[in-house]
Amino acid sequence: MKKLLIIILSGVFFMHCTPKMVTENKVQPVDFRAVAPAPKPAPAIAFGDYQSFTLENGMKVIVVENSKVPKLGVKLFLNRKPFKEGKKAGVGEFMGSMLSKGSATRTKQQIDEEIDFLGAQFSTSQNGFYVSGLSKYADKMLEIAADAVLKPAFPQSEFDKIKTQKMSELASLKDEPNAISGIVASVLNYGSEHPYGEVATEETCSKLMVEDCKELYNKYFNAYDSYLVFVGDIKGEDARMLAEKLFGKWANKGFSTDPLPKISFPDKTTANYVAKRGAVQSVIGVTYPVDLKPNSPDLIKVRIMNTILGGYFRSRLNQNLREDRGYTYGIRSSLNDDMEIGQFYTSASVRNEVTDTAIDQVLIELKKLRTVPVAAEELKVVKSVMSGNFGMALEDPNTIAEFALKTERYKLPKSFYRDYLKNMESVTSDDILKMAQKYLSPDKCNILVIGDKNTLSEKLKKYGKVNQYDIFGKPVAEEKPASSGLSLKDLLIKNMDAIGGQKNIDNVKTLESSYTAEMQGMKLEIWELKTEGKKSAMKVNMMGQTMQEQVCNGVKGYQSMQGQKKDLQEQELKEAIEESFIFPVQGMSSDKYSLGNTEKVEGTEYYTIQSKSGNKSSVYYFNTKTFLLEIEEKSISEGGESQTITREFKDYKNYDGVMLPGKIIMKGAMPFPLELTIADVKINKSFDESIFKF
Repeated sequence: MKKLLIIILSGVFFMHCTPKMVTENKVQPVDFRAVAPAPKPAPAIAFGDYQSFTLENGMKVIVVENSKVPKLGVKLFLNRKPFKEGKKAGVGEFMGSMLSKGSATRTKQQIDEEIDFLGAQFSTSQNGFYVSGLSKYADKMLEIAADAVLKPAFPQSEFDKIKTQKMSELASLKDEPNAISGIVASVLNYGSEHPYGEVATEETCSKLMVEDCKELYNKYFNAYDSYLVFVGDIKGEDARMLAEKLFGKWANKGFSTDPLPKISFPDKTTANYVAKRGAVQSVIGVTYPVDLKPNSPDLIKVRIMNTILGGYFRSRLNQNLREDRGYTYGIRSSLNDDMEIGQFYTSASVRNEVTDTAIDQVLIELKKLRTVPVAAEELKVVKSVMSGNFGMALEDPNTIAEFALKTERYKLPKSFYRDYLKNMESVTSDDILKMAQKYLSPDKCNILVIGDKNTLSEKLKKYGKVNQYDIFGKPVAEEKPASSGLSLKDLLIKNMDAIGGQKNIDNVKTLESSYTAEMQGMKLEIWELKTEGKKSAMKVNMMGQTMQEQVCNGVKGYQSMQGQKKDLQEQELKEAIEESFIFPVQGMSSDKYSLGNTEKVEGTEYYTIQSKSGNKSSVYYFNTKTFLLEIEEKSISEGGESQTITREFKDYKNYDGVMLPGKIIMKGAMPFPLELTIADVKINKSFDESIFKF
């Protein structure tokens, strides 16, 4: 069934995704887009100043007037040092979300209805709120926002909804390799004891209670080191009046945190990975912590340097990995500043077979920027791009507000953003070389890959010791041999006992199953018949039509795709016969299969059974507690490329005395998982024997 589905689903997927190509034998005119236009000098940027004042309780108020349109946005920001949440990791996010879910005077529904009536927008977070709408409703908008965050009710029913949603997000995280990469990179760079390396998991979030949110709010949410920023159609005196009226009596309780642990910068390059079974691509990353403060004199030079490396479409990384080699659709790099500790991070999705080659090219580009001065023309182009982006950003009044907030928070010179372009123009090639040598560390970094374990384990060894982590950045213990005294035969017997026992298994002569699935909004129906490990048949229907079928009678067989029929060749016939066993354990003889190591997959421990034949290998994972088969991996390597197809067997149910999975999730055959749900099961029922006569 697996191989057949790969063929049909791949065909359907590419049928819907591949654009039609048309070529004509005629002389084409010169494409003016083939040559980039010469960069122009940076435009002169002028923007007005902002007003700022401080209330008696210490709250700083910033006002950016802009009366071009009758709109106003107001942001409350609590400037807090990071702190560790420990066993309550995730509570800050929960608390921030709860602030908009009801107050002492309004229910969540009332807040939502009043905001909607004003045509406004309102959101809250751990560090404050943002509300925006028509300036004529400024008083009402801000009154609703202040009421919500200063007098939160923390209703239990809303907490339960937030918790359910978060648990769902965490459960789906295992299928988001880019999100996993970001999480694990933070753990590698900062350590799990630092707030920046702390991860909210299913374990920590499941234990959170609404009382935890209240406790954090009482400690955290007060006027201490707070900023209220007005942006838009409002006068300074009106903003002052509103701020004093709604926040003037807000208590300033202060906020203290424990000293942060010291960050350990890498003293050598390490190789790290997270296994994503059946992945057809690897998400590669090169990352490490960086000591770069927002008020550093290096800031503008570093931003130019990173833009050259991976900060825009024509960057060196993108040119190398995308344009020259075709390894990825795109790659970016970031070098983030932070008052505590920043980080360098670059990542891209690449084909499995070029995982290590792509990493090599990233490191080569880092080293090149450290050793070879940037050409004057390249530097000129990058400055022009950055100047244009800066100018466009200033069209948004919120940008001015963000600049004002950063100026106040980080004690920047008042002229920092006014002189930004002028200071950027003065950066030289020698400055870029010095910045690269100071902030790029190709020989002391954390290499991180999220991908198929069978592909990664060997490819990463050339970078040194290989460390494995789970999706939350927790180290995964090295594989260990199966428990002493357990043999292949013992494990097979335990599996047979778990699914119904030898007698019940032997009594199953035929199994007819129907499955349903959905792919890109289309319904799939899969029908399958197996008889005693000798004969098998399967059909795939879509939109009422048979897209493909395969039949094997133990002697010969055929495949038919949309009416085009062909006989199974020797190897294909052999594989079809192997797939005809009703229970996989029935075909696992000691001459082809062996007991492997005990492994942990996403926290669950498994015994493994392995087999290898030529360029093909298989691994079967049996739960060490239930002895049920829960994962099957089949890999094939051809022409230097490899692919792993994974099937996960879930929701086992009893059918006439034997246990069968109610759900099968396939990964690796498509860019997305395919979930098959069992619709009907028939055991030892009569069927049309003519199916196998051809």
